[in-house]
Amino acid sequence: MVQFLTSRLRALSAATLGAAALFSAPLALADSISPVSFSADLGVGDSVTITKTVVIKSTGPTEALLDVMFLFDTTGSMGEEIASAKAKAASILGSLAGFGDVATGTGWYNDPGTMGLMANLTTNNATAIANINAVPFAPGSGGDADEQGVKGIVEATGAAWRAGSNRFVLAFGDAAFKGDNADAIAALNGVDATFIGIKFLGGGSNFSLDADPIAAATGGSVIDSTASGDDIADAIIAGIEAGFEKYGSVTVSDLGAGLPEIGVSAVCTGADIGVCGGAFATGAYDRSVDRTFTFDVTFTRLAAGDKSFSTHAIVDKGIVASERDTFGTKVPEPGSLALLAMGLLGLGASRRRVH
Repeated sequence: MVQFLTSRLRALSAATLGAAALFSAPLALADSISPVSFSADLGVGDSVTITKTVVIKSTGPTEALLDVMFLFDTTGSMGEEIASAKAKAASILGSLAGFGDVATGTGWYNDPGTMGLMANLTTNNATAIANINAVPFAPGSGGDADEQGVKGIVEATGAAWRAGSNRFVLAFGDAAFKGDNADAIAALNGVDATFIGIKFLGGGSNFSLDADPIAAATGGSVIDSTASGDDIADAIIAGIEAGFEKYGSVTVSDLGAGLPEIGVSAVCTGADIGVCGGAFATGAYDRSVDRTFTFDVTFTRLAAGDKSFSTHAIVDKGIVASERDTFGTKVPEPGSLALLAMGLLGLGASRRRVH
């Protein structure tokens, strides 16, 4: 974990060096798919196959599609933590942007019985900050310690997740949950979301009793934090990083973006460890080292019309890097046009003789 976090900080620092640094060596810093672009002209029914190489870096992604639902325990013991998170909202969102294209939403849970999705996912930073600042605080609530965390998690999984996103429900709390953890786990796994718990020391410090098993069942983790805004921001980033650290499958896909003009299919042809099976490389992977995967990707023109779309490197169903493919419609060659013209002239002459 320490190596991964150190590498991540280096990658994020490198991202701030300016345009020259970004253009000089982007592939050395983060997950990638190459070639970074491909173009061809295809006639209807024609196909072309190229090799695409996916590199999953120890430093993690900087072009991922990332959806994060923040879920706050708003009961009486959480006042300082909520205030600190609000104060650091802009900084938190800025740090998350280092992972790539980020959307965030805000939910909350309380006790007895109150919870809700205040705001759904948005990519607008000003809206996201306003949503965090609007989180309610109920200073006299939650006196019996256990809170409605399970209901809050289930509610949060109803967010408008983007196709191909890496999905996280990130809960801030200090108390155990009421309800059946199995319900939270089923809801999270049903939308392929990872649970990250940010644990504070109030409320009897029983948060881990339920957060730990939910995190373990969804590939997540529970990160300790103090009420300091900086510590909260660091815990959030550490939790997301931990969610990317281990993975089990890699593939290449356009997620249907080429249709109806271009069909895309992939076949895994190489993995440094693990096995290839159809479109996927599968194994017990981690980011302790860089890993390389190769795929034969076939583009087939199904209908006429120019088309430009992204093809993605996908790790455990989430986009971590993208490249751009462009296809024009192939027109008949001059010789073919001449033959066609002659055929049409012959048809015209035949019709004149008939009449």
